[in-house]
Amino acid sequence: MKPNNARKRKRKRLFAFAIIGMVVLLSAIQAYAAKNYPDQNYPYYSDNYAVASPKPVEALTVVSYNIWFAENIDQALSELNEIKSQRELDIVLLQEMDEVGTEQIAQELQLNYVYFPAAIEPTYHKNFGNAILSRWPIVDSQKLILPHKSLSNRMNRIATRATIRIQGADILVYSLHTESIFTLPQFREDQYTAVLDDIGPEAKHVIVGGDFNSFTEANVEEIEEAYRQAGFMRVSEGSGYTIVKYGIEVSSDHIFAKGFIVEEAGKMVRATASDHLPIWVTLILK
Repeated sequence: MKPNNARKRKRKRLFAFAIIGMVVLLSAIQAYAAKNYPDQNYPYYSDNYAVASPKPVEALTVVSYNIWFAENIDQALSELNEIKSQRELDIVLLQEMDEVGTEQIAQELQLNYVYFPAAIEPTYHKNFGNAILSRWPIVDSQKLILPHKSLSNRMNRIATRATIRIQGADILVYSLHTESIFTLPQFREDQYTAVLDDIGPEAKHVIVGGDFNSFTEANVEEIEEAYRQAGFMRVSEGSGYTIVKYGIEVSSDHIFAKGFIVEEAGKMVRATASDHLPIWVTLILK
């Protein structure tokens, strides 16, 4: 065999292996990629479980909880019921939810709810999105698709938006979940400010809560400043850290409000259903 022909055959084999490797890599990436729901309001899940018209109240309690991929719903329910034993749950904002877990929590707590998934999450192979639960009527709802996709699995992030009618006043509410720290800081900023851009000037009473994935105190201050300029106050400021990452206590979850006075804020420090702790605030309508 001529040396020339041997080198040619070797190059062909190497080229064939490279093609096979590329196909395998692309297949793996495709398998790990999320299946996004690009339609504005699809899929959509909602139901009404509030048993009666709530009695008039002076203050509202709002809870936000990122429940790890909706995996430990029974434990999360136990924790939410413990919060409920001390104060009425008026509005509950949930993140990383699927439709089954959302339905179970709403039914158990006797709350109305609306839920939008952003995508089918590729690791757990189920819907992944945000929910808003309320013991007051939900009169309108919408999915807000946030800019930019995940750099790892190409998944969209969303905010679930709902108008809740409380004692004749319409409260605009958002349950938000931005991209994790493994993205460009500008991308995450574009996501949490997209909610501000969505709020019309006619909205007098607004609540925005959820997982902002703020990792440092500087991140929190940047978010706080953006919302302050839009007329919001970080009403959950007194809740403190909500997650421990790499041994560091991180304030990742927040509730912002406009048109309210904050009465108190806190968190459930003993919660174990998720890597996040549930936070709550009590608000007085101006």
